[in-house]
Amino acid sequence: MQYVAQYVIQADPMARAGISKYLVQKARDALVSRGENPSIDAVRVELGNTGSKSTIHRYLQELAQSEGTRLDDEQLLSATLGTAVAGLARQLREEARAAVAAAEARHAAEAGAQRVELARLEQALGEVQVQAGQLGEVLTGERDAHAATREALQQERIRTAAIGNENAALTVRLAEHGRHIDSLEEKHRHARDALEHYRRSVKDQRDQDQRRHETQVQQLQAELRQLAQTLVVKQDEVTRNGQDCARLSAELAEARRELREAQQNVRDVQRARDDLVAVQARLAADNATLTEQLAVAEGTRQTLVAEERGLRQALAEQDLRVQRLQVRLEVQASL
Repeated sequence: MQYVAQYVIQADPMARAGISKYLVQKARDALVSRGENPSIDAVRVELGNTGSKSTIHRYLQELAQSEGTRLDDEQLLSATLGTAVAGLARQLREEARAAVAAAEARHAAEAGAQRVELARLEQALGEVQVQAGQLGEVLTGERDAHAATREALQQERIRTAAIGNENAALTVRLAEHGRHIDSLEEKHRHARDALEHYRRSVKDQRDQDQRRHETQVQQLQAELRQLAQTLVVKQDEVTRNGQDCARLSAELAEARRELREAQQNVRDVQRARDDLVAVQARLAADNATLTEQLAVAEGTRQTLVAEERGLRQALAEQDLRVQRLQVRLEVQASL
């Protein structure tokens, strides 16, 4: 052993700094006695962060080979105890590997199912978002149509008010024409009365005033013809006013019909808007449900990851227990 240590010190530059197999073995035993894993980094830290990792690795391999040889030596350890220890270690490793393999298979299956479910939920969420966008566009179009209909209704109201004002003006004019006709008829009646009175007066003086009477009669007839012509003209005006009034009445009826149609369109648009609002609320509820399902799926995935981490840690602990058992057997064998 001294010759080997001297050879290693001469061959390795880090070994010349004071690192030897004995020191590596001492550091490893100290780690094992504290229940820690004697890895290369742990041994190097135990040595004070000195020595090459390759040298420490080579020393650990040599120690493992030499200790394995001593475990197989019948002078130090009986064959039955060695077989039992080897079988126990092999059984522990197989059970640990089987548990880890089962856990990994279960985790892989559950993770695959979660990925499929997550993809399905993401696809459903995308479809819901697309449908919500389409419904939003439809709602925007309906709002624009409602605004246009409301503007048309306002224009129709203004037009109806103008027609009403014009109808009122025509009614006033018609009343004025009626009063004018009554005035003409009154004048005509007075003229007839005056003519009758004149005829009676002229009848008494027919002989004396025949020429003057005839002249006055002609003058009165001319005035009567003029009054008759004036009456005809006024009657034509009244007829035209009546026709205008009938035309305005027809336009007013058409405007009222168009107003009723516009009001019906407004009610239809309002019902469509209410339906769209209800659909949007239902889509928002579906979106919230899908979000909750995604959160549950993510929680399940994290739980599976934590279980896998726990199983790996349990396997590491079982390996560490096997190493400790081997160390104890080596200590008992050395004792």
